[in-house]
This record gives sequence, C-alpha cells and structure tokens, in this order.
Amino acid sequence: MSLLTASSASFVPSRFLKNQLFVIALGGSFTAIILVVWPRTWSWLLSANFLPHAYCYLRNPALVWTHVIADSLIAISYFAISVTLGYLGYKGRWDIPYHWMFLAFGLFILGCGGTHLVEGVTVWVPVYVLAAAVKLFTAAVSLTTAAVLPFTVPHVFDLIRQAKATEQRTAELRASEERKDGLLQEVHHRVKNNLAVICSLFYLESIHSTQEETAEIFRDMQNRVHSMAMVHESLYGAENLARIDFAEYARNLAEDILASHGSAVRLKTELEPVTMGADLAVPCGLILNELVSNAFKHGFPEGTEGEIKLTLRGDAGGRYTLCVQDSGIGIPDGLDFQTNQSLGLKLVRLLTQQIHGSFELVRSDPGTAAHLHFEVHQNAC
Repeated sequence: MSLLTASSASFVPSRFLKNQLFVIALGGSFTAIILVVWPRTWSWLLSANFLPHAYCYLRNPALVWTHVIADSLIAISYFAISVTLGYLGYKGRWDIPYHWMFLAFGLFILGCGGTHLVEGVTVWVPVYVLAAAVKLFTAAVSLTTAAVLPFTVPHVFDLIRQAKATEQRTAELRASEERKDGLLQEVHHRVKNNLAVICSLFYLESIHSTQEETAEIFRDMQNRVHSMAMVHESLYGAENLARIDFAEYARNLAEDILASHGSAVRLKTELEPVTMGADLAVPCGLILNELVSNAFKHGFPEGTEGEIKLTLRGDAGGRYTLCVQDSGIGIPDGLDFQTNQSLGLKLVRLLTQQIHGSFELVRSDPGTAAHLHFEVHQNAC
C-alpha cells in the first residue's frame, strides 16, 4: 500500500475564490491607471486643507509621540510580515497548498500597516483624503479576505485529515519495518550460528583425522564455511541489514586466516570502503578466502617470512579490483589458471562467473598477484 497523499487538484481554489482574486487584481490595476492618467489625483489625495490632530490628542506632546511611535512600529511590523508572507507564497507556490492565501493575507496586513503609517503622518501633515483612500483599500482587502477564508476551511480540514492518515500510515510502516529488521537480524543470527556449528564439526574432523591430506581438506572446508559465517555475522551487527562493509569484512577475514595458519607472514591492507549485498559479499568472500589461503600454503613454505598485501580499489563507475599479492616463491612455471583442476581454482572460476567478473593470476616480482575484477551496484540490496 502506498502512503496517502493529497491530490494536487484539492489545492486549486474554487471558481468563486479565483473570481475574488481577479477582482482584487482588477481593482488594483484600475487604481494604478487612474493615478498614472490623472496625476492631479496625487495632489488631491495629499491636500492638507484641514486641521491636524493636535486637538484630538489633547495637545499633549507625550501623548502625541506615544501614538506616533506606536503607529510607526506597528506599520513597520506589518510591512515586514506582509513581505515575509509574500515571499513565502511566491517561493512555495508549487509546494505549499493554498499559497495564494499567503499573498492575500500579506496584502491585508500591508493595508493595515499603511493605515497605521498614515495615522502617524496625519499628526503633522493632515492628508485626510489619502488616509481615507488607504482605509478604503484596507477595508476592501479585509472584506475580500474575510469572504474568501470560509471557503478554504473545508479544504484545510481535508488536509489535516490527510496529514493524520499519512502520519498513522507512516507509523504503521515504521513498526512493520522494525519487525522486519528484527526478523532479518534473527535470520542472520541463526544462519551464523548454524555455520559456526558446521565449522566446529569440520575442525573436530580435522584434528581427529589420521591422514594429513584429509585433515587439510577439512581445514579448507572450515575456512570456506567460516568466510560465509562472517558475512552473516557482519550483517547481524550492521545498521543496514541488507548491505555489508566489504572492506572491514575482507580485513577481518584475512586476519583470521593469518591467525589460523600461525605463520610469520605479515598482512598489509589498502582497502577502499564499499558496501555490497550478501549475494555479492558471500562469493567475493569465498574467492578471497581461496586466494589468501593459497598464498599462505603455496607462496611461503614452512617457516618462510614474507608479506601478503590485500588491496581493494574502485572507480566512479562502480568497478572494483580486489588484489591479493604475496612476496612468496611465486606460481610454478606452466601453471594455467583456466585449465587447472584443483578444487580451489575451480571454485574461484565458478564464483567469478557467478558475480559476472573476471580473474587473472600473474607472476610478480617477487611472488604472485591475483586480481579479481567485479562490479558493485550501489542501489542493489
């Protein structure tokens, strides 16, 4: 189910409301035309043939200044509010429902501010005709706003009901998401535990096996299962239960393999951070396990010191290269990676095809370098 959303059609004012705005615009245009065509209108509006307000204010300077300062501050505040409302209505004309109401209220408050401003001016300059014109304008805007506002009330209640329904639906989806995350965490936890049991069984078989070759097979199987268990362990403790930090995972896996072999080989890592889903992390982890294990077993005879360098680099297109390079004795002459029938290299070839990547094994100076090229889709789960 999708979230409830308010239809854009419900934000369009009715024909009556549009007519009211049209009348306001027409009246403003008519007034502007009169002032431009008959400039003498200005002089009539600004005529000062009447007595000032001094008598009305009891000829008390303190009372006069109180009225003037109060009217001036109110006018400034009204002008600031009207400018803010006008700016908000203009900027939010595509996003805010009934944005035109902000403009209407801004015009109403502008008229109120003009009324207070003229009240302060007429204390010294008795432009009563101008004051009357400003009050008529304010009255027209006020009546229009008052007439338009009731017709918006049902739509406002519709918006409130839609907002509450959306909030309730969002809460339900959040609760469902939390339940799903809890179940997914439990799945990863149980898979990890089951794989750990399998690792323990392989370990027990390896230590009880009388033949070294068989014990080595069990140890290899234990490491492979352990690499898969680490993926679910990382996902279990991660914030995003669908994606894993492969750089941290690869570092931990290589360190575990190093510790299991107990050799004097050093591990150096240069890993760029990248997240990927379990469907890609598991095969990449298995390939990494084979490459690092082979580097230990075949690159460094018993007691030999050296270094294994693990690097992960990517480009802007999402193509990554995982490289395992050792300073060991190197691959034997004549070894063909594509036709070699060892289980480890067979597994690397199959897993490379599964992730639609490419693999190359080259001799370096010194040692061997294995390069795995693959692509990571960041929008994949």
